[in-house]
Amino acid sequence: MRVQLLQDLQDFFRKKSEIEMEYSRNLEKLAERFMAKTRSTKDHQQYKKDQNLLSPVNCWYLLLNQVRRESKDHATLSDIYLNNVIMRFMQISEDSTRLMKKVSVFDYISKTSSL
Repeated sequence: MRVQLLQDLQDFFRKKSEIEMEYSRNLEKLAERFMAKTRSTKDHQQYKKDQNLLSPVNCWYLLLNQVRRESKDHATLSDIYLNNVIMRFMQISEDSTRLMKKVSVFDYISKTSSL
């Protein structure tokens, strides 16, 4: 039962990691698509000059940069699931299996020595 639960948790986080990575890629594509579209405009030149002003163009660039940061955050989350959470569940599963075997051996020994 516990081993199956640990396996299910590993599978769940593996799939969640894939979804987070896909979402990260899609956010990056979205931001890049609109960044590329606006790079050659006059507004982009104005943005480079006056980045501290709160104009609609600057707000637009802030939004696109925020989406890029979100993309990186989701990629990081995916990496954490894949390389930390899943690995920890694997270790717990291995430890549980090893302990169950030891308990079985001790149980067998105690039963045979009481006879």
